[in-house]
Amino acid sequence: MVLTKDKKKSTNIAPKDQYKHIRLFTFLAGVLFLLIGAKALFSNDAPGAILNSMAGLLFLMASYTYFRKKKELEKRVK
Repeated sequence: MVLTKDKKKSTNIAPKDQYKHIRLFTFLAGVLFLLIGAKALFSNDAPGAILNSMAGLLFLMASYTYFRKKKELEKRVK
C-alpha cells in the first residue's frame, strides 16, 4: 500500500521592514552632523561645533529608537 498525500509547502514570509529607510537616513545624518561638528571644532567655531554635535546626537538617538523598534517587531513575530 502506497500513501500518496500531497503536502503543501508553506513558506514563512517575513513582514516588510517599514522603518529601514528611516533608520539608515537618521544614522547617516547623525554621523554626518557629528563629522561637521568635529570640523567646526577644529576651525575654532564653537557655536557651530555645539549645534552640529547636538543635531548629530539627536539624529543618532532617533536612529537608536528605530533600531529598538525593529528588535521589538522581531520579538513579536517569534
